[in-house]
Amino acid sequence: MAENIFVIEVYPDSDEVDLNSALEEIKKRLPGYAKLVDYKIEPFTYGVNKIVLRVKVPEKEGLAEDIESILNEIEGISVEIVRMGRL
Repeated sequence: MAENIFVIEVYPDSDEVDLNSALEEIKKRLPGYAKLVDYKIEPFTYGVNKIVLRVKVPEKEGLAEDIESILNEIEGISVEIVRMGRL
């Protein structure tokens, strides 16, 4: 089965959100079929940073919505899948 890579941007809801804690919570909540391949903390706006994740998943319909929904339940962050590609 083919695999896809999702590029996911994680935005803090305020400048008081600890991105390292948010990253640990993301790792805990990612479903078993999703593997965190890489991440970076990058400048976002006005001294606030964001996390950019690269997550590998099997090619199956609906997984993008599932992952986005699961991660958006984490308090203090908003999540958006900005790119998808086939490996």
